[in-house]
Amino acid sequence: MPAVPELAEWLKEKRGVEADLTTYRLERSLDAQEGVAVPAAGGVFYGERLSGAFLGMENGVLVGEPGIEPAAVTEDARFIRTKCKDAWTALPTPHMLGFRDACMGDEEEFSETIADLYARLAREMRDAGVQGHVLIADEADAIELEMLAGRKVLFFPRNPETFDLELLLEYQDTLVLPAAALGRAFDLMERFRVRKLILLDAEGTDLAAAAAELADPDLFEAGGYCKESCPDYWKSLVDRAFISR
Repeated sequence: MPAVPELAEWLKEKRGVEADLTTYRLERSLDAQEGVAVPAAGGVFYGERLSGAFLGMENGVLVGEPGIEPAAVTEDARFIRTKCKDAWTALPTPHMLGFRDACMGDEEEFSETIADLYARLAREMRDAGVQGHVLIADEADAIELEMLAGRKVLFFPRNPETFDLELLLEYQDTLVLPAAALGRAFDLMERFRVRKLILLDAEGTDLAAAAAELADPDLFEAGGYCKESCPDYWKSLVDRAFISR
């Protein structure tokens, strides 16, 4: 979160452009990822903006006709596109938005409705210019996975030690794991069809070990997830993300 003088200086650069604190955080998240091949703007903080795009809600409770108003999120997507044409967007999954039902009276129908509205918002953002979505998840939800997982949507398990990775891999063919859990990755890849392995915070030795075990070197990539201030995190990750020969 910026100090007031820093934010005021940033706003001077945005004269004539509609911008707020969320816009600032989106831009800073991209700036920090300089040199990353596929950056993802956003994070869990974007849940507040995303929640505001759902209609029929009062304080996170569905009390009326469900719907979406995508104007704010599509404007963010266009802003991200101007900053980096190859950028994805990182969002919290629907269950992390904390919505509750006081209208439908059916938990499964409510979950499906929220997931459908969420999918429509994501499509609006992609139509406005972002390349895809990383959905940050605390748990594996079968309805969300069935309705949202796809080529342009990647579920990211924030805590893979407690996350149901087996359920995830029934719907998604990309596995994201810390490099320290490489052994677990091999076990899962023997049991599920995994087309891509993304190793978080990998060193060159981790990548070399993966390359030695996997027949296709295009099967894996280095990735990262930085939760707080990240001035040097991404640069360090990029510098390490290669294999010496």
